[in-house]
Amino acid sequence: MLGIATSLFVPALALVAGAGVAGGASSHVNASSSWTVYHGDPIGNGVDTSGVTFDPPHPAWTSAALDGQIYGEPLEAAGRVFVATENDTLYALAADSGAVLWSTHVGTPVPSTALPCGNISPTVGITGTPVVDAARGEIFAVADEMAGASASHVLVGVNIYTGAVELEQPVDPPGSSTSHLLQRTALNLDGGKVVFGFGGNNGDCMPYHGWIVSVPEGGGPPGYYDTTGATSNGQMGAVWQGGAGPEVDAGGNIWAATGNGAPSTPYDGSDSVVELSPQLAREQLFAPSSWLSDNSNDRDLGSASPALLANGTVLQVGKSQTAYLLNQANLGGVGPSVPTAAACGSTDSDGGHAVVGTVVYIPCGSGIEAIQTNPTPSVLWQTPSGSSGPPIMAGGYLWSIGGSTLFQIHPSTGAVAGQFAIGAEANHFPTPAVGDGLLLAPTSQQVVAFSGSAGLPGPPSPPPAAPPNSSYWMAAADGGIFNFGNAGFFGSTGGLHLNRPVVGMAPTPSGNGYWLVASDGGIFNFGDAGFFGSMGGQRLNAPIVGMAATPDGDGYWLVASDGGIFSFGDARFFGSTGGLHLNRPVVGMAPAPGGLGYWLVASDGGIFSFGNTRFYGSMGGRPLNRPVVGVAATPDGLGYWLVASDGGIFDFGDAGFYGSAGSVPLNRPAVGMAATPDGRGYWIVASDGGIFNYGDAGFGGSEGGARLNQPVVAISGPRAG
Repeated sequence: MLGIATSLFVPALALVAGAGVAGGASSHVNASSSWTVYHGDPIGNGVDTSGVTFDPPHPAWTSAALDGQIYGEPLEAAGRVFVATENDTLYALAADSGAVLWSTHVGTPVPSTALPCGNISPTVGITGTPVVDAARGEIFAVADEMAGASASHVLVGVNIYTGAVELEQPVDPPGSSTSHLLQRTALNLDGGKVVFGFGGNNGDCMPYHGWIVSVPEGGGPPGYYDTTGATSNGQMGAVWQGGAGPEVDAGGNIWAATGNGAPSTPYDGSDSVVELSPQLAREQLFAPSSWLSDNSNDRDLGSASPALLANGTVLQVGKSQTAYLLNQANLGGVGPSVPTAAACGSTDSDGGHAVVGTVVYIPCGSGIEAIQTNPTPSVLWQTPSGSSGPPIMAGGYLWSIGGSTLFQIHPSTGAVAGQFAIGAEANHFPTPAVGDGLLLAPTSQQVVAFSGSAGLPGPPSPPPAAPPNSSYWMAAADGGIFNFGNAGFFGSTGGLHLNRPVVGMAPTPSGNGYWLVASDGGIFNFGDAGFFGSMGGQRLNAPIVGMAATPDGDGYWLVASDGGIFSFGDARFFGSTGGLHLNRPVVGMAPAPGGLGYWLVASDGGIFSFGNTRFYGSMGGRPLNRPVVGVAATPDGLGYWLVASDGGIFDFGDAGFYGSAGSVPLNRPAVGMAATPDGRGYWIVASDGGIFNYGDAGFGGSEGGARLNQPVVAISGPRAG
């Protein structure tokens, strides 16, 4: 659902001043810094580098109640705050006000009663923190969805400016029992791929294995790493990390920690810290000598994420109350002797951390602890606040959520500098974020924002201008419209009951509207497209297969598969093949530039010209590998292209050849084409919404890889002139 505006309700925030010293501020302030991934950067070190201070934080806004519980961390980019719910809905909130800019419901969440165990209720939807690729303008999340009677996990990609779904990729590991899996970790990016982990539901009901998954951002087959699949006794080994994500280092390698596995020998790969290559090959591993005891007593090493330090070390703390200091270059395998320290008292460490220099601030159930790692690990302090939520560092202070309170903690002592009531939490491991000069705290169903030294941010930034010749529309058989580049969305029949499927579309001269036509001749007009009549409800000798609009947009033609022409508005009738015997059915039409004629094309490539149009050649009578499915004319009307269902292109007159997909294996057949306004390029569209662009036609996006309700049937670009 796009462009939803909501009224903003801002409840009072209780501000409790606490004793403490002011935190140090950075000399450089970049209030527009974004927070696009869990804990702010690919290695999850949880430090805001903007230089904005929050001493004290000032209540800015509280969002309206969203449609489900929030388990992930808020993210921020382009003046928008992004958050996901357990109702399978993604939201974009205006950073300056908290108003809902859009919300997109991506699937039907799984009722908790449909799962064998777990503690998320009443539904399980999007649990892991999403990730934003600001350069692509896309946010990715994994949605737990009902697929018939079972659960299914789907990676979705959504446009950050419009909320339009751009990717739907199933990601369930092969052979897995999907209802036993929970996608709990945050998502991360690694060289054009989305990376995340799978574990089990709370209670460790079997069967399941832990997994690390890598999926191309544009869609395609996922890659999988099975944490406990190397031995016959392997089981569990969850990758959950208290909601923190797999980390990606500067070389693109992936780091994660795994949970308890088989309480038997041989060792199965669980209870470990692992480093994987970008291709998910295991590079190295660390498991403590106590792995068998850990596995027997549910003492996950992987309840928190590894802390990667700049000096080449790794600190890992889990449920065993032990901090392990490891060497990034040599993790040591199973049971090496490494420096350790007691940590977290008798409680677990769950979630992400903050790293400043050689000090790691870890979330303990009894309160945040500071651990100095150089030269060996030692606990500096544990905060008396009892705040246990994964901490971040911003403006010289640590920030952590405990209960219904956001705590401001002095990093050198653990003393509480301030505490701020925000509301109850659903997530056991909630964590704040910083972006666009705001300190953002999630609650059970809302986001609470505080401003600091930078004040409130400005309004959300507009979408970036589309590159030249990268704007176009696609229409699906149900009348769904997919718009790309600067092509506007003006409405659709997607979701409506149609008597017959949509088969074609045409844009208005201004580009501020379009018509759709169904096979029964019904016309649907949107934006500034006028209604001038239709054949809906009238008896046709043959179904309608396409349409074209007049140059001034005050009329249009419909063409049937027998070549019959129906003209409306100021569209003039120049002739037809209706009533003639055709070797093959007509599949499309193209209008002359001045509106004084048109071409029809049949599936054998035969061309029929009417009015002031000229015949420049055809494929009629010549062997084709696949049938022709569409036609487009050059801007001056002195040539045209035909496209076949295999993506082959045939050019005639002054139409230039710029390439084709004729020799490329297609996932789905081509169904149409459109030329750029200057005629120096063209797009081919396939029925799955895949786009192939040639010449000066730019790529503005596609639906290839997305799950469509109905196949794409047509494409239109801006009109020439």
